[in-house]
Amino acid sequence: MSHMNKFFLCFFISLISFLKISFSDEILIESEELVITNKPLTTTFIGDVYAFDNEIKIWSDKILILYTETESQIDQIKSFGNTKLVRENQEIISNDMTYFVIDKKIYAKGDITLTQDENVMKGNELSVDLVKSISIMKSNKKNKVTVKINSNE
Repeated sequence: MSHMNKFFLCFFISLISFLKISFSDEILIESEELVITNKPLTTTFIGDVYAFDNEIKIWSDKILILYTETESQIDQIKSFGNTKLVRENQEIISNDMTYFVIDKKIYAKGDITLTQDENVMKGNELSVDLVKSISIMKSNKKNKVTVKINSNE
């Protein structure tokens, strides 16, 4: 292992200790490539990305992490391409998604499928407030929002 690879591995391990998503104290992220930039501090995970903590799991082609101005806390987690987020009994599949960590909100766009229990909702734009448990699905002019409600209890 080269000195540069060892440096990035050590830096990444130290970075994990202050990553925060949802209500968890840590998040683990796996990817094929990691790119870190400063001013502003951003962390980009590229290739078969899997991020998880004890509440949320995210799969995507690429995940970009943006920090608050003080760089002490994660502000947003943006995912691009083949995104899937799983939290409790909800699953969101979309092209792109942004998780606003501090506000506990999710915004997704693209071909979206939201599954909760056995109910399924499809559209092109989704806003979810995790604190208030409110989901708003919109669709483009070509398509309509579709919903499949399972009444079996």
